[in-house]
Amino acid sequence: MAIGVIWYPPIDQQAYEAISDKVMQPGADKGMRFHAAGEADGQWRIIEVWDSRDGLEAFIRDDLTSAVDEVSGGQAPAPEPEVVFDILSQSP
Repeated sequence: MAIGVIWYPPIDQQAYEAISDKVMQPGADKGMRFHAAGEADGQWRIIEVWDSRDGLEAFIRDDLTSAVDEVSGGQAPAPEPEVVFDILSQSP
């Protein structure tokens, strides 16, 4: 079942761009169907749709954590989504 994911990462635009350059292709390969990101009220928001929770978990474990560590010099916390939910309906 597809899942929706909402992230509020404690990053700025420069860090977001550096991390996303490293993880977009691996994410797509693991089942990320949709990704949107932007800043609101001084904080980054990321919304994603994934084919499965297993794909998301593999992405976090295999790709995202190491990219965040590399970009932050090991100073950023391990990335975790704020909200994960089953998608029951999806439309254009």
